[in-house]
Amino acid sequence: MRLFLALTIAFAVNLGLAHAQTLTLADRHSSRRFTAQDLLADPATRTVTIDDIVYHRAMTYRAIPTTVLLHRLAVGDDDYVQARATDDFSVAIPARLLETASPDSEAFVAIEDPAAPWPTLPNDKDGKSAGPFYIVWRTGSAARISSEYWAYKLAALTVTDSPFKRWPALGVEASIPAADPIRRGLDRFVAVCMACHRFKGEGEGTQGPDLAMPMNPVAYFKPEALRKLLRNPASVRRWPDQKMPAFSQDALSDTDIDAIVAWLSYKAKQRP
Repeated sequence: MRLFLALTIAFAVNLGLAHAQTLTLADRHSSRRFTAQDLLADPATRTVTIDDIVYHRAMTYRAIPTTVLLHRLAVGDDDYVQARATDDFSVAIPARLLETASPDSEAFVAIEDPAAPWPTLPNDKDGKSAGPFYIVWRTGSAARISSEYWAYKLAALTVTDSPFKRWPALGVEASIPAADPIRRGLDRFVAVCMACHRFKGEGEGTQGPDLAMPMNPVAYFKPEALRKLLRNPASVRRWPDQKMPAFSQDALSDTDIDAIVAWLSYKAKQRP
């Protein structure tokens, strides 16, 4: 795998300090660290009001566009940006979504001002906010931005190969048509599920179980029960420290769920 420039958010003491205020921009040649105050004073930082899907209300932030951050680096056309959080959440975001701004989507890294901390996240047991850094999106009606791309408690951003290159066990055979639901299911699995789940050990998510080891869920869930679990896991079963949320139709349509089940079924039939 060829080397890529990296954009890494690191904390002043260690990654477990949720409110350390240091942002490091790094590539293979150099590294530069910024405090929250440095970024708040950056001329590119602006005030934005966002319909925030995590706080479930309009929120106003001081934020720097990701187009500005990534413009300072060299990023390939097919690259992704791996966003990692202090709570082990990890999601791969297509770099093209972060590098461009349009009427339908524009991404920012919101910066929490230590002098004006954000509210506690809804249902956060530790009483923490989304800070110190948080990827937020201003979206239009035609936008299709995964809810998982709202990466809060952000610890790091790293430019990488696409998940399809990094983790070949996810892939489907070339004979599967482009319009087949199996391919749509793979796309939605990467965008929505891989933030928390691995597949045959592939991926970075650790908040949920591996969805292929030791068994694929299609082997022990009836199809309708599996669809209900993907829509709202609490409607099927509850478990201690349950983190998986319910997904609205906007976040994950019935067609998306059917496609994910189709991809899981396809992978279950492949030889080990």
